[in-house]
Amino acid sequence: MKITGKQKQGGLMRRKARVGRAAAYFWLLGFLLFVATPIYQSIVYAFSKVEISLGNVNLTFIGWDNFIKAFTIDATFVPLLIDSLTVIIIDILLVTFFSLFVAVMLNRKFKGRAFLRAVFFLPVIITSGALVYVMQSDVSAQFAGASGQQGMPMLQTVDFKNLLMTLTNNNPAIEILTDAIDRIYQIIWKSGVQILLFIAGLQAIPPALYESAEIDGSTAWEAFWKITLPIISPIIIINLVYTIIDSFADYNNALLRYIQDAAFGSMLDFGYSAALSWIFFAMISLLLVLTVGLLSRKVFYMND
Repeated sequence: MKITGKQKQGGLMRRKARVGRAAAYFWLLGFLLFVATPIYQSIVYAFSKVEISLGNVNLTFIGWDNFIKAFTIDATFVPLLIDSLTVIIIDILLVTFFSLFVAVMLNRKFKGRAFLRAVFFLPVIITSGALVYVMQSDVSAQFAGASGQQGMPMLQTVDFKNLLMTLTNNNPAIEILTDAIDRIYQIIWKSGVQILLFIAGLQAIPPALYESAEIDGSTAWEAFWKITLPIISPIIIINLVYTIIDSFADYNNALLRYIQDAAFGSMLDFGYSAALSWIFFAMISLLLVLTVGLLSRKVFYMND
């Protein structure tokens, strides 16, 4: 019996489906074994007063008291939450624009292109284990700016920021610009994965589109806005989501250190720490939903 092309394609699709389900089953098994129980415990702790005595954990249900305490009693949490969300939003914009710019440059043909790609992706490879801890503690101590921000204070070292602010009558735009420059080290360090994804998206664009645009008299700037940006818009959304999550889990995040201190430091309050964690998680989830929701609407896509 001769097998038709449609039957071959159907068999291939079924094999791919089986592989996909197998991968999903492994993830689900790992989630149930290692993640589901801690998540459930953190939810229980968030609504309880946790007391530890002689190795025993005693829980007393207190409802929303831990959450109310975070917003009405704790004078440190709300400013830290606002500051963390502000830093995350700024990092999203800076990292995305920088990684897109670098990807466009690295997508061009020139000598040493592969080496430069490896250089920008190198931080992703080496940021692991003890090395991360040493770099985060040492670099943060040496390069923390006068404003308390993480990064290499290139302008603050020579007091150039104060000069610019004086010359421009404390223009807020100058402060934003100088703060962004102060975080160049951190921006480059966080852009490796995003650059790689943008390069993959750029290489998937058919060269014939640019050739047709050039024949029609389109400039490189017009080709970028009308061809490159619409086609790689799904990659932009992926990179935004990745950057939000990466900033959320960054050790330099002051709010994460405060939540850790609430559980294991001066407060030693596991219930309150769990509540703070869920509040921060809710804020990040809301930011993700807004980002994906706004950009998923056909803003960057080609018009029909």
